[in-house]
Amino acid sequence: MVGQSADGWVKARSDLLRGALQCNAFLLINVASFLNLGLAGFVVAAIAARFVFPAMSIEGHMMWLLRSSPLDVRALFWSKYWVGTVPLLVVALPLIVVTNIVLEASPFILTLTTITMIGITFALTSLALGLSALYPNYETEKVAEIPTSFGGLLFMMSAVMYLAGVIVLEAWPVYLFLQSCFQGGSGQVSSIPLVLGVSGALLLTILATWLPLRAGMRKVRSIDF
Repeated sequence: MVGQSADGWVKARSDLLRGALQCNAFLLINVASFLNLGLAGFVVAAIAARFVFPAMSIEGHMMWLLRSSPLDVRALFWSKYWVGTVPLLVVALPLIVVTNIVLEASPFILTLTTITMIGITFALTSLALGLSALYPNYETEKVAEIPTSFGGLLFMMSAVMYLAGVIVLEAWPVYLFLQSCFQGGSGQVSSIPLVLGVSGALLLTILATWLPLRAGMRKVRSIDF
């Protein structure tokens, strides 16, 4: 009788420990997958600073020819925007999707981070291109020096602040999702926190995409070459 009780106690303790380890593993995997959004975003920002931010400055003294041609400034900006955005998406999406698949993150985290990463890429490209037009360096002959200028520093600071804002806004629904899973629920998030968090991140992304492009276009139109 005593031996059976001892075996039962050991088995119960083992099951409890196994369940705790599984819960901790679930928490760490999903938290790491969500925070990877910030790391992937910073990588994209660094690449954008090197290849997208110099886009306007490399035109150099040929900018006057572009301004005097029939080519509209809006068309110039959008062409450079998509040339920068598409390659960045090719880099950004695998950083999120592959990592989540390898870590076996939950479908909610996978979907949320993938959609968010697409918006982040659009916004970071716009920030780089817009600030490139606001703080150009048409005189330099070394492209590698352009990202280290004041405008490049301002872009990286803006990118970090934007990434932090998106992560903070989406951290609320992610926290509620993990809390629901730990409490034995189905992992569903109530609609209000999810809508508020995602809508806030979406609004921030729209502003970070629209405002820099608009300001950059105005700056190029106002330059007298």
